[in-house]
Amino acid sequence: MKQSQVVETISTIIAEELEKAKKSNPFFTRFPESAQPEDFKWCMHLYHLSKHFGELLKLRWERFPDVDHDVFSTHYKEEKDHAEMLRKWMTDLGLGDPEQSFPNYETEDFISLQYRAVSSMSENLSLLLVNSTAEGYAHAMYLHAHAILKRAGFTNLEYWEVHCVADEEHSNVYHLIQDMNDTELKEAEHLVRYTCRSLDTMLASWFK
Repeated sequence: MKQSQVVETISTIIAEELEKAKKSNPFFTRFPESAQPEDFKWCMHLYHLSKHFGELLKLRWERFPDVDHDVFSTHYKEEKDHAEMLRKWMTDLGLGDPEQSFPNYETEDFISLQYRAVSSMSENLSLLLVNSTAEGYAHAMYLHAHAILKRAGFTNLEYWEVHCVADEEHSNVYHLIQDMNDTELKEAEHLVRYTCRSLDTMLASWFK
């Protein structure tokens, strides 16, 4: 199947699933409107996700050293310090050091899926799951969070601002997707839907 058909199929799935999440997921419907530190304890889960995300991007870069693009290297280099940025934001806010906590199981599950995407899947699937899907969701997350945090009176928003820009760029990789046969596309559809479901479950768990 030609690249254009693959892109149309997968991008439609992601857009539809993300739109449903925006209407029903607590991350989008119950994000705290106040500036109280205790409302952001859930960021400990995001911290652990961010920390592992940098590591798994490094693993992907090492696994695919000969690709004809620089997305794998630049993505890692741009993400590797983001967990520490969030950690500083949290401690400056008066929250405990997230290194003294563990992510919940829903976050652990999503982290594991992302490791699987970079360690054992094809280049196409890695791009679709890590970039198109996960970073596509992240871009929507950070835009939503940044707007509310700004309204709430936060001024130290560099961590959130960086992601509003970077995650849009990181998710824009459809031009790198190579042609797939019907079997490969069916697998991609299955795994993209699974990734969307895992993201939805994880984000909802942060606001239980």
